[in-house]
Amino acid sequence: MLFRILKNSFLKRPKSIFLVFLSIAMGAAVATAFLGIAGEVSHKMALELRSYGANILLEPSAVEGGGFLREEDLPKIKTVFWKYNITGFTPYLFGVAEFSAGTKREKGIVSGTWFEKLLDVPGEDPTVQGIKEIAPWWELQGAWPSTADGAIVGASLAKRLGVGVGSDIATTVHGRTRHFRVAGVVTTGGYEEEQLFAPLVTVQELLQQPGKVSRVLVSALTVPMDDFGKKDPALMTKDEYEKWYCTAYVTSVAKNVAEVMAGSRAKPIWQIASAEGALLKKLNSVMIFLTVLALGASATAVSTSLMASMAERSPEIALMKAIGADRIQITAIFIGEILIISGIGGVVGYLLGDQLAGLISRSVFNSTIISPLWLFPTAIISALVVAIAGSVAPLRRALLIEPVRVLKG
Repeated sequence: MLFRILKNSFLKRPKSIFLVFLSIAMGAAVATAFLGIAGEVSHKMALELRSYGANILLEPSAVEGGGFLREEDLPKIKTVFWKYNITGFTPYLFGVAEFSAGTKREKGIVSGTWFEKLLDVPGEDPTVQGIKEIAPWWELQGAWPSTADGAIVGASLAKRLGVGVGSDIATTVHGRTRHFRVAGVVTTGGYEEEQLFAPLVTVQELLQQPGKVSRVLVSALTVPMDDFGKKDPALMTKDEYEKWYCTAYVTSVAKNVAEVMAGSRAKPIWQIASAEGALLKKLNSVMIFLTVLALGASATAVSTSLMASMAERSPEIALMKAIGADRIQITAIFIGEILIISGIGGVVGYLLGDQLAGLISRSVFNSTIISPLWLFPTAIISALVVAIAGSVAPLRRALLIEPVRVLKG
């Protein structure tokens, strides 16, 4: 009997049934898309933010190494526990120098570094490391140096020296002079504009510090810091320490890197790490808020459609009550209808939401997205929540119908 009633209900009111189905499907689709993106947005945004600067500074400890790190230890950075989270790094060797070009002389900093170095890592695939990997936001006029005597000059220093691409700059350190050909002029808006950057090996020879580096900037994918991540590892229990060490906090990744570099200490660059964490939390909160908002709008649309349908079905409901149908039986009929619609709507919504999430990911992040398995049951549950929330008021109205008043005419 119940099956026949449900069948007739779908066949007699296809338009109203379709409107309810559409509202549920759209709600499930939007929820699927937003939650799917929210699951990936931290990773995608972290990758985007990594192009705006390193978030870990590796420098010599005060005691060991004579104030320098060893260049030969650098490949070990890509062998640590969090090696796949480390997107790039570059070393620096600094020295105070006197620059001269024509009749102009200026004092400044000569910085030896890697621009784009193919690094062989034992047991791993070769990787490209250097400034081009961790600072793609540098605005370079000209080209990256490709020879041992090539260099790039900060815009402010180049202006004071009156040099440009192709110019020659004599660099003197403790009576030793090396001539560099300017391959490019860099604009960063920061302290880099006051420096001359040259290949690391060349500056090591000029400063007579073979195989030494002053610091290393590391760019790593990390999770936002929470209260647990900010705890002092020295005060943690063994289980807490293992959890902290195996979570990609910027502090745990920094410690992981410092462990493989002899005579080093690593510390987060908090201006970047804190800003990233706060931004990612806000993005996730926005995605969840939009999901709830979309589900609420869908539930409202379902409720409106069902209220209109109930107005049409008042005589039918009154007649059922008149011949003996009780509240439970009437509730079963309408709940059965809404469960069938929500089940089909949830499946369709999941399929639409998966495509929508892929479209948004390609448009915003220029990459594909793989929907996790938990999104399918989430879409079904979202559809059920929308359907039930939207049917509460119409069902209550149906149960309050008085057969005498409706059938009087």
